[in-house]
Amino acid sequence: MTDHCDPATIAAVEFRDELLEKGWPDDRGLAALSGNAPGPEAAVCAIQARASGALLGVWSEPRHCFIYPDFQFHGSGAIRKEVAELLAVLPANKDDRGGWRRAFWLYSAHALLDGQTPADVFAVAPMRVIKAAREEFMGDPQANW
Repeated sequence: MTDHCDPATIAAVEFRDELLEKGWPDDRGLAALSGNAPGPEAAVCAIQARASGALLGVWSEPRHCFIYPDFQFHGSGAIRKEVAELLAVLPANKDDRGGWRRAFWLYSAHALLDGQTPADVFAVAPMRVIKAAREEFMGDPQANW
């Protein structure tokens, strides 16, 4: 890291590195979680799920692949059905192809969730997280009445 980076950039890089240390699965790891054999089919399934908005992948430069934040999965490895609804609400900027802006939001404490992270709350109350995301990114639909 060069010393000419601003504090916000340094903090973002440190947070990203902290999240990378969580050991999130890649395509092969997803296949193992769901009981399927790792192989080209696993990668195709993950790519299709990312492209359709059913799965959030974040780019891991050290591993040279997309990895998948763990909040999205049941213990069986299946993708939680509410993930697609949540991802439809979170901003998907073209300059965030690596998915990190969404990951930062999901793994940062949030006032609408009593200081808990959306990723932590999602496992037990996914609709609460979706509601918080709608309020933050889409505004309150009742505010104009």
